Amino acid sequence: MEPNDRKIYWILTLLSLAGYTWLGYHLVWPNHTAVTVCMFKNITGLPCPSCGITRSVLSLMQGDLYHAWMINPLGIIAALMLVAIPIWMAIDIVTARISLALAFRSAEEKIRTQKIIYIPLILLMAVNWGWNILKDL
Repeated sequence: MEPNDRKIYWILTLLSLAGYTWLGYHLVWPNHTAVTVCMFKNITGLPCPSCGITRSVLSLMQGDLYHAWMINPLGIIAALMLVAIPIWMAIDIVTARISLALAFRSAEEKIRTQKIIYIPLILLMAVNWGWNILKDL
C-alpha cells in the first residue's frame, strides 16, 4: 500500500468517525438542534448547500425518506456514504486489497481531467442550494 493510499483510508476513517460522532451527539441530545454550526448561515442568515444534512440523515434513520429528501437530498447521499465507506474499508482490510483507494483515485482523476464533469456537479449543488434557500424563507 502506497503512502497516498494510507492517507485516503485515514481521511475516510476520520470523516466517517466525525459523521457518526455528530449523529450520535444529535441522537443523545436532540433538543440542541436549534444551534447551528454553519458559519455561512451564521454570517449571512442564508443556509449553505449542506445545511440540513444532519436532520436529513436523522429523518432517514427514523425511516422517513420523504422528510429526509425534503430537508436536504444530500443527506441521503451522506447516509449512504456513512454506511458504504466503512463496509468497503472493512472488506479491503479483510481481503488485503485497496479497491476503495483505487476507486477514490480514479474518481479524483476523472474529475480533474474531464472538466465537463464540473458542470452537472455545480448545477446540482446550485439547485440544492436554491432549494435550501427557498424552503428556509
